Amino acid sequence: MFQDIEPLQFSNDFAWADPEPFDRVLIYRGSSVVVANTDDGVLRFPSYQALLEAGVVGSAVVAASAAKLSQSHSMSQSSSQPQSASAPSQRFSSQPQGISAQPQRTSSLPKRMDGKHLQALFLFTVGNTAYFRCEINDEKLDELLQGPLELVPVGKLRDRSPKHRVFAGMVGYEYHQFYDTHRFCGRCGMPLVHDLVERMVRCPECGCMEFSRLFPAVIVGIVDRATDKVLVSRYAGRPFKNYALIAGFCEMGETVEQTVHREVREEVGLRVANVRYYKSQPWPPSSSLLFGFFCDLDGDAQLRVDYHELEEAEWIDRADLPVDEDYSLTREMMDVLRRGEETLFPVL
Repeated sequence: MFQDIEPLQFSNDFAWADPEPFDRVLIYRGSSVVVANTDDGVLRFPSYQALLEAGVVGSAVVAASAAKLSQSHSMSQSSSQPQSASAPSQRFSSQPQGISAQPQRTSSLPKRMDGKHLQALFLFTVGNTAYFRCEINDEKLDELLQGPLELVPVGKLRDRSPKHRVFAGMVGYEYHQFYDTHRFCGRCGMPLVHDLVERMVRCPECGCMEFSRLFPAVIVGIVDRATDKVLVSRYAGRPFKNYALIAGFCEMGETVEQTVHREVREEVGLRVANVRYYKSQPWPPSSSLLFGFFCDLDGDAQLRVDYHELEEAEWIDRADLPVDEDYSLTREMMDVLRRGEETLFPVL
């Protein structure tokens, strides 16, 4: 799946740090991300230095040594991108640093609780490469788009390589969604400010706190043991028309196991038994954490399709399941079903 980037490691420990020349900046417009315009299909995100020289980002200045970094952020194994000049222990800190203010720039970065206006915000590392969200000069960025830079839909990143950069672009989109949709307090409407010690924004007026959120959801592969057929569906009202498995979000007050039974019952009118947990996957486009399950049909195989949720559903032979890459949990589960290996996982 897209998050399988070994031997590189992903670290999203919250820290304060200023970007260095070869760090990467993730810029999103709508559901698209800014990448280097190349013909070789290799995914490259713009460096902080290149954007700084083009006037797209402003200068971020490390504070005086009085704010020396007391807690280090561990950066792991090397990547194919050039490495930053400073050693990891000299860069990342849970203690706030001073960031110089640059006027006349659009921004979706919150102010910090201490009143500092942020030019850049550290997001995470993949391998030894650090990724940042920066305040952007949109006019300067427009000059580079369709030239050295281009916008690529986040969903199309799967067509690029290497995988660890695809992962960074996907996860960065989830961070983008969080900061972009948490600018104002949902209780009193005041602008939110960034906490000093953790990735959280809070209201300076009423104290309301907003943390990054994940929405748990289930993917369900159902097998009719009597016919050895597998249930597939197609979503209603979505551009994605390929085969999918039954899926749905958890509701308040229920476990993911209970969600399996409810979603299957609601979408296709079936009952299931012998629920087996497979594995999970983060899914940044919807800020979801997907839980994959296999199960057996329990009783009548007659489908009663909810056409509000699904365009269609049908039982098909295992051999007719699509052969595709393992980018998503759904496709990987289909591969398991095609090989008849779903019973290798224990019943809950």
